[in-house]
Amino acid sequence: MAFAGLLNQEARALAADGIDVIQFDEPAFNVFMDEVTDWGIPALHRAIEGLPCVTAVHICYGYGIAANLEWKASLGGEWRQYEAIFPALAASHIQQVSIECRNSRVPIGLLGLLDGKDVLLGVIDVASDQIETPEEVVATIEQAMRYVPAERIFPCTNCGMAPMHRDVALAKLEALGRGAALARDRLS
Repeated sequence: MAFAGLLNQEARALAADGIDVIQFDEPAFNVFMDEVTDWGIPALHRAIEGLPCVTAVHICYGYGIAANLEWKASLGGEWRQYEAIFPALAASHIQQVSIECRNSRVPIGLLGLLDGKDVLLGVIDVASDQIETPEEVVATIEQAMRYVPAERIFPCTNCGMAPMHRDVALAKLEALGRGAALARDRLS
């Protein structure tokens, strides 16, 4: 809770500078599912306390290091951890939840457990240099629309793009933009 208080101080300073959205990265919610309701959500609430801007949380599966890759390989064909934590997030004060959907093995139907939340829908895989097509972006959005109202879907990347070469990151962002525009045209 002390760390959440420090995050809150920093977030309040950012909000005072005019930031519209503050997103917190949460790498433990998918591992310590039992603790999410015990201390995770209260810590998240402490971190967003008094913020006038939109608040978001990104539930991260981790990238790159051997321990993360081995752990993810042990999860099998479906990553169902979110099933245990999404109801707590749906009941929380956080407004947006950022979820890795592209190539993550998270069953997309679990998004329906985030009732009432905006879903920052990861449609771009940041663990691969393969450039998605706009049609692949649209396909992920279409799948999510079965469980989340269209007005609550915000297509984005699965996670940060720092480990990528700049040209790959730019091409992926272009595919994201073109795919989102195509989805608006097709699905509106």
